[in-house]
Amino acid sequence: MSAFQVVNIREVIYSTGDLKRAENFFVGYGGWNIVGRYKTDAKALQSWILAEDVSCDEILIQSDHYQHGQLRLVQFNNVQQDYIRSSQQPWDTGGIMDINLRVHEVSENFETLRQMGWHGLSDPMLQEMGPFKLYDILMRGYDDVIIAFTHRLQPPMELTAPINFPTHVYKTSLTVQNLAASKAFYVDQLACKVLTEYSVIKDKPQENMFGLPLNLADKVRCNAVILSIHGGTDVDFQIVEFEGITGKDFSRKAIPPNKGFLMYRVEVTGIEAHKEFVVANGVKLNTDIVEMIVEPYGKVNLYSIVSPGGAWFEFFEIIK
Repeated sequence: MSAFQVVNIREVIYSTGDLKRAENFFVGYGGWNIVGRYKTDAKALQSWILAEDVSCDEILIQSDHYQHGQLRLVQFNNVQQDYIRSSQQPWDTGGIMDINLRVHEVSENFETLRQMGWHGLSDPMLQEMGPFKLYDILMRGYDDVIIAFTHRLQPPMELTAPINFPTHVYKTSLTVQNLAASKAFYVDQLACKVLTEYSVIKDKPQENMFGLPLNLADKVRCNAVILSIHGGTDVDFQIVEFEGITGKDFSRKAIPPNKGFLMYRVEVTGIEAHKEFVVANGVKLNTDIVEMIVEPYGKVNLYSIVSPGGAWFEFFEIIK
């Protein structure tokens, strides 16, 4: 039996310039429930290398009371901020490119979201990605973040929660410069499980979900590997490489307190053993284990790493 267990991705931390606006979007329109409102612990701010006079307000939210794939909305105070992925395109690398949310019907949400200030990279369209057939739309909104809103047709999936965003953050995407090297990091060093791999390219110039110019749609290939950090399929992430086009690199901007999807927070048990495992695999620590308060969990031990593409992962264990 292993000395540690990776429980799941409990949260994605979203650093926003307007906490109330983000709350209105996910809670007011999306129908998510609020777990609680908190002040970020000073030790967490110190671990992010922020000055003593910086503070941070938080709202932890979840879809239909599901405790994994949550969003922690945070707003930093008394500090200058940049955007993590300013004026981003999907093929730009560094940090978290998007989060995925399922919806009951893509077109109806598309029109409402445009009225709320979100903009599609394309109109909604039917996509085939590996074994999946789905209606999909990438939309850019507040803080220059991108959210993929999806309705899966095959394999069929029934969404039962009677809210506009009826599922948790079930997937996120990281656009990387070198897919093979990134896959080696996540599989060989972090022991992530490969769920599936796929490749997408259009057969002729045409509109596409990524917003590529039509004449490039049949020249740019999207290669992706879907990974699970805990071995399950309820919350996963994908690394994506756009072969045939070069974008900007935002890796150095994916740090607190900048605005956008900031980092993953992953629950583990046996955190000392987990840390020793990843270090033995050649992973460099970003911060060593620190005891702090992370509400609503209470006291936790937490350490962090940064992936080669700049994505932060915080691993924490609840102190019983």
